[in-house]
Order: sequence, then structure tokens, then C-alpha cells
Amino acid sequence: MSRWMGNRQVLAEQAAQYRLLAERGDLPQLSRAVLRAACHNGSMTGVGSENMELLRALPDRDRLELAGIWARWYADAEDVWSAEEFRRDQGYFRTELLMVASGVARGLDGDLLAGERQEQLAGLRDQYLVWSTHRIWELADAELAAGRTPDPTVLAAFRRTAAAANLPGHRRTQAAANAAEPGMRDVLARFPGPVLNPGEPWADAALKEAAAEGEPWLRLLEHPAPATADAPSAKWRRTGSELLDAVGPAEVRRAVLRWFELVPLDRTLPLVGHPHVHYDVNVCLDPFNSHVLRGLAWTLALLPPRPDTTDALVALVETALDQRSGDAPRSPQVAEAGIAALALIGDRAARAELETLSRWVTHQGTSRRLDKALASL
Repeated sequence: MSRWMGNRQVLAEQAAQYRLLAERGDLPQLSRAVLRAACHNGSMTGVGSENMELLRALPDRDRLELAGIWARWYADAEDVWSAEEFRRDQGYFRTELLMVASGVARGLDGDLLAGERQEQLAGLRDQYLVWSTHRIWELADAELAAGRTPDPTVLAAFRRTAAAANLPGHRRTQAAANAAEPGMRDVLARFPGPVLNPGEPWADAALKEAAAEGEPWLRLLEHPAPATADAPSAKWRRTGSELLDAVGPAEVRRAVLRWFELVPLDRTLPLVGHPHVHYDVNVCLDPFNSHVLRGLAWTLALLPPRPDTTDALVALVETALDQRSGDAPRSPQVAEAGIAALALIGDRAARAELETLSRWVTHQGTSRRLDKALASL
């Protein structure tokens, strides 16, 4: 059940009504009852995930008939919709029609309203985060069940939403609520796509090179830093060392240094922000890709120290703290990963760079990380 509706009694009462109408064979009334619930239950809940499972447990013939009714309503919404009955505007009503029809027919008729689903999902391709007040990922789920994979840019929007949920400024927003939904996380786990979101020059280059070089390189990119970790654990370092051996330490160093040089460049696929996001989303680093960047910074620290490695990590910290987007650095988490990597290297040159950084960095979280790094040396 959606976290946005904790009143199980309401959903239980709705479920009892659905069962009664289904047993009577009164699918027209069932179709209206479901849509009223979808529009009345509140933001994000729709009919409720448990009640959608109840509807999908009906005989296939009934499921297809329900989906057909809702598809006809979608085409002729003006003749069916009323603000008094459904308490929402017509756009909201049509979106919920698309959701319930796609949900109840999932696994039976993947072509029903497929074009309409794809059009709705296409609207996410240039979005920084998913702000929809509908369980929009269920449309992606229906497409996957039909054997069609939505565009990687759609996956990227969902990924960024999940990755940005706990960043400052997002925690109490609709996007954070979307990210907290178990249903969205489940779809993300089954959503095939590239290991990195396209649209950043460094990520585009890394994807291209990894695809050309083969599986060991892809596994290297699939070893990001955990979202909440300040520094690599012993287990993370062991896996990282194994990946270095599989790819080749010298090759990894050369590739990662090339990719880091591209991090400051502008996005290749511009994104659209939102009134809740008070910075330029095209300047900040992709929050999903950032965890891979953090992991690559830590990986460099597992290699024998070299001046070019130290220089690249310092440049990464400076880029991540750049405030071109306004009053926020591009990615404090990436900056802190570069600092942790310098501390892991721990030689004289790395310490000197950390001391220099500590004299000019003003971002409070990064300053604390610098103090901790210097105290560890």
C-alpha cells in the first residue's frame, strides 16, 4: 500500500465493494467505483496497490472488459467525467484512467493504450526529477510487462528521483515521496538500461568506452560508492581491488583520469527543473551518476600514488564545489569522496592538497570532511 495513505479501513471498505460488484458481474459499476477511489484516495494512492492486485486476480475476461471500459472513457472523457463525482479535473481523471486500465490489463493486453502510456512517459525524458502526483512508474511497469523498454532517459529521471530523495532541499517534496514508494523501487530494480544515465559528457564517454572494452569495465562502473557512506569500507575496497585486477590498474587510471577531465563540461542532454529546485539543474551533477563518480574517486585511491592522480582528485573536488548553479555546490557528495580518496592516498602531496583545500573551502559539510581527513593522517 502507498505510504501516502495510512487508512487501511478505507481501502478495506473499497476492496469489499469491489468484491461485491465483481461477484454480481456488475463491471460497469465496478469501473466507476474504482475510478472514484482512484480520484478520492489522495495523492499517489490511486486505487491502492493491494486493491489493484485484487482487480488483477479477477478472471481474465473481466479484467479485459474493465480495461476496455476505461480505455473507452479515456477516449471520451468529456462524456464520462464530472467534477462532482470524481472531485478532480479532467486531466487528473484521464491520467488515473490510464493508470488503472494499464494496471488491470498488465500481462494480458500490452497494446491497450500503449501509445498513450508512451506519450505520458516521454514527458519525463527531460525532467530532472519525477514530480508527478500519480504513481507514474506503473506505466513503465506496464510497458516492461509488454516487452517494451522505455527510453533510457525515462529511466534516468526515475533514477535521479531515487538518488536525490535525501539531498538537502528535497526531503519534504513530492519527488522525495515518489522515491520512497516501494513500487517505484521495485520497477527500478527490473528496469533494464545503461549503467550510467546518459547526458553528461563524462558518463557518455564512460558508457561508450566500457561497451567497447567489455564486461570487466561495465562491472567497474557498477561498483558505485554507497549513497550514505563517507569512505569505502573494507569490503568495498576488496571488491574494488578485484575489479582493478580484472581491468588492469594502468588502464583504469588512464580511463578515469580522462573521464574526470570531462566532468566540468556542460550536459549533452539539457534537463528541465522545477519551482521546488532553486538551482540550475543543468549545472549540478546527476545525483545517480554522482555515486559512480564517487566510487571511481575511491578506486583511484587504491592505486599506487602518482602526481597525476592527486591532481585529478583535487580538480574533481574543485569542480564539485563550483557554485555556478547559484548558492549550492554542484555536488558536495562528490567533493567529499575526492577528499576521502586523498586521505586514503595519504602521502605528503595528498596531505598538502588537503591543507590547501581546507584554507578556502567554505561549504560546511565539506569543511567538516576536510577536518576529519586531515585528523586521520
